[in-house]
Amino acid sequence: MVTEANLAKVLKPSQGYTLREATLSDIPVLVNHRHRMFEDMHAPRGIYHAAADLDGMDAAYAQQIQAQLADGSIRAWVIEADGRVVAGSAVLFRDWLPRPSDLTCRLAYLHSVYTEPEHRRRGLARRIVEAAIEACRAQGLRRLMLHASEEGRPLYESLGFLPTNEMRLALD
Repeated sequence: MVTEANLAKVLKPSQGYTLREATLSDIPVLVNHRHRMFEDMHAPRGIYHAAADLDGMDAAYAQQIQAQLADGSIRAWVIEADGRVVAGSAVLFRDWLPRPSDLTCRLAYLHSVYTEPEHRRRGLARRIVEAAIEACRAQGLRRLMLHASEEGRPLYESLGFLPTNEMRLALD
């Protein structure tokens, strides 16, 4: 079984990477990573967001994650190299509807998984997602949900995530 303590050992000091739980001081980089995630995910498909929309998202996310890190409804992890955060992600914990196979009435939602381009393909996102999975298991949760980018889908599938029948309607 993977534990957070074991994950820290997997990221050997000789590799120059350190996994740790994020703190309030990491909010600016978490916000920046989420911003860049949307740019990286959408640009190859020809989708470009207006600067004002991204700026609005950044401000709202900074406010949200500050409140939710403080009250424990979000946990986040970062990986540092040479004292600088190069990857991160967060899990939002929410009350949710019971299901036949899940009576916890809780849902964990993994979001904002991002690794800076020069540090990709080194297993950093995998290590962060494994930390999130372990944290969810430690809380007795039965499900961890996410929305995968095309680039991230192989990682999530290799960790056991399965596609669902979710549908979406834009109400704007």
